[in-house]
Amino acid sequence: MQINVHNQENKFVFDLEGSLDIYTSLDLKTALETNITKPNSDVCINLDRLTYIDSSGIGILIKSLNFVQGLNGNMCVANLKPVIEKVFKVSGLTTYFEILGSEDFSNRYSGF
Repeated sequence: MQINVHNQENKFVFDLEGSLDIYTSLDLKTALETNITKPNSDVCINLDRLTYIDSSGIGILIKSLNFVQGLNGNMCVANLKPVIEKVFKVSGLTTYFEILGSEDFSNRYSGF
């Protein structure tokens, strides 16, 4: 999986590409913990290029949400492909995460 991080002040976008699974989930954890060091950060995980997610990927997203909220920040996910959105719905993640479509993502994170 490839992770590209973009930030402006306290806003961060993590673009994920490839698979978020048992082999790559710790890469996301490391990227978040390296970049999100101050309270009140606004974090978005852009899943536009994510092709696969397994239970380890789901787990790391939940841990990431807890990490960001522990620093009084906000975290959302954006641009879910239908197959990824189905995983979110089946696993109940839609009740935990703010999910942005492409238009809302573009409006909130313009310039990224």
